Amino acid sequence: MTATMNPPRNVLVVGAQCEGGARLEGLEDAARALHAVLVDPKLGGCVDRGEDSLLIGTGLGRNQVHDAVKRAAQVAQRDGGPLVLALLGHGEGAEGAPLYFVTSGRKNAPSLSNVNVPSLLGDALNHPGLTGLIAIVDTCLSGGAVPGTPVITAGRQEGNVRFSLLFAASAKEQAFDMRLSTDLTRLIEEGLPGAGDFLKVDDDLMEQLRERIHGQQPGRNIFDGGPYFGDALWLARNRAAFLDRTLGSIAGKAVRDAVRRIDTNLRLSTENELAAWLEANQQTATGGARAAVHRLREVLAELETGRRTLNIVNKVFGPDLTEDSLRLAGMLAGLPLPFVQHEPPRTLREAVEYAAHHGGTAQGQHRALAHLVAAIAHVTGHGDQLPEDVITWAQDLELTATVNSRLRELNHQPYGEWAPRLVLVLADDGGESIVRVDAWLLFGRAVLGNQRFPCGPGDESLKTALAKAVAWAAPWANMAGKKLQHIDVAAPTLVLLDCPPEEQVVRRQKLGVNYTVTTRWSGLLTPPPDATVDDMLQVGEQLLVSLNDINCSGPKWLHVEQLATVDQLQEHLSNHGFGQQVWALTSLPETHWDFAAQELLEHTPALVWPRHKNVSDEQVIKASVGKHWQVLPQQIAHAYQQHLSGAGQSHDDDLGPLATVRAAWHDKDWQAFCRRRARAVVRAPDEMTSKERA
Repeated sequence: MTATMNPPRNVLVVGAQCEGGARLEGLEDAARALHAVLVDPKLGGCVDRGEDSLLIGTGLGRNQVHDAVKRAAQVAQRDGGPLVLALLGHGEGAEGAPLYFVTSGRKNAPSLSNVNVPSLLGDALNHPGLTGLIAIVDTCLSGGAVPGTPVITAGRQEGNVRFSLLFAASAKEQAFDMRLSTDLTRLIEEGLPGAGDFLKVDDDLMEQLRERIHGQQPGRNIFDGGPYFGDALWLARNRAAFLDRTLGSIAGKAVRDAVRRIDTNLRLSTENELAAWLEANQQTATGGARAAVHRLREVLAELETGRRTLNIVNKVFGPDLTEDSLRLAGMLAGLPLPFVQHEPPRTLREAVEYAAHHGGTAQGQHRALAHLVAAIAHVTGHGDQLPEDVITWAQDLELTATVNSRLRELNHQPYGEWAPRLVLVLADDGGESIVRVDAWLLFGRAVLGNQRFPCGPGDESLKTALAKAVAWAAPWANMAGKKLQHIDVAAPTLVLLDCPPEEQVVRRQKLGVNYTVTTRWSGLLTPPPDATVDDMLQVGEQLLVSLNDINCSGPKWLHVEQLATVDQLQEHLSNHGFGQQVWALTSLPETHWDFAAQELLEHTPALVWPRHKNVSDEQVIKASVGKHWQVLPQQIAHAYQQHLSGAGQSHDDDLGPLATVRAAWHDKDWQAFCRRRARAVVRAPDEMTSKERA
């Protein structure tokens, strides 16, 4: 018969499961995934015939499988195109004997109840009018699936057929975990640079499979006896070739910039062209050209990583993404605000390309890509359990720890709700003046970005810096569709005592009116001359002891005589280890309050003291603090807001007194932030390395 220019391609995937202890875990998923890529119009291009092209079950039996193969061959004959046949399951056979495909559902069943694979393939090849057969055999001993040469060359078709066989292991080897099927599926999904427009059972494909598959030796068998039936057999369209021709604007610019550093007249615009040029020229580069060639090699690696990431993310998360959720994911990944805010909204390709080419590759780790994938998983509801394809992607790129850590940070909810949190650290110059405000924006415990706002002496300069810091965070919160509600303010001792953060006027209103302000002591971030940052972090760990005690029902109230002098306070505190007790005061000492507070802040995770010197009823304050202890310090902020609004005690008779006290709080979230800031691994979104600007 005369073949059409583009005859339909047909497929049959058979997944034969066994019973009991011989059951193959993951077989069903592997069969479905392989079938899915083979019937994908952009990849395998085969006709999806539903149950007639995918057969999975236990105890299928020899006849059922033979009938399914016969129907598939007849359809392929009718359509004039090739047949792709995949057999997944258990294989049996002694050395030198043909491979038997276990379709009976039981290992060691009589041979007549299973399928003789070489005979089956030989019969299919000799089905009249079949132009080509691609066979994929993922079983133990699958090298025994090769039909005898005379069966092909002297059969009914007289060798006028094309045949490609891909098998999982030699005729003497076991095969494990459906590795051939799963890795072949991933390879088809990702594509293969430099392999042309189509993936074939050739040297390029085998090289990739052997790099990925360990513990067994995959192989192939090729026969080409059909010169009049059109092009050579191909397994799938090569996605890498398509993507190579369709680099996005960001990847394209990265390529052009890197090439320009080598030669302004050089024109390389695709991944394949870069690879070919490097192979031909990288050994001849000398002097300053070596750095340019090295950068080009980096760009090539970034292109490959970005392509693999885009394929996986689009496949796994694409159906659940919207423009808003993708914008949110970009923000949670820490991509620059101008990039994320762009109109029209950024595409998934643009987000992946930006992370791949501008995120840095320190020690080969694509942190920005890892953060982006974690953020997309979070916004699409996969934060608790990553899909298997994403886990494999992360393992292949050695990003597992980075992705898992970022997910854990994003999933953390300090206030029982997923909302942005602004941390403001008031930094002094070693004296009494604040010289800058360091702002950090967090979602959960994930740091999205930080910015520094210098300020001069005087309250007005500090208010201006605080206002700028709050304004800096607003666009991020707006993008998330969340109200910026929680602000942590960390200050050195003197500022902490004399300038309550919640009372600072920002944009004509006290900060505590519109935000839940939590006061922190910044001492752990600025070690004294005789200590290191690690020393202070250890102090912070010790301070958490009493707050972690589930039996803690409130602070221990200091007596006036214990605060008479700093020496007396030090002697009292010397009997208590760091963090073993939460301290509180109902009245302030007449003198040296700043020195006393410094001693207390170094010993306690939470210090409670009166807002003003005049306290009307100490017992009422103690009772209110005790009653609301489990919801402090936020409840103090709420009480202060009610007090400012004039609500007084009308809402809660015990809440009103909380407005008359202040608290400096050290908890697990603040300790985690101190650890992060000590490592100083996060920079402002608009701060790029010289390499990233290149």
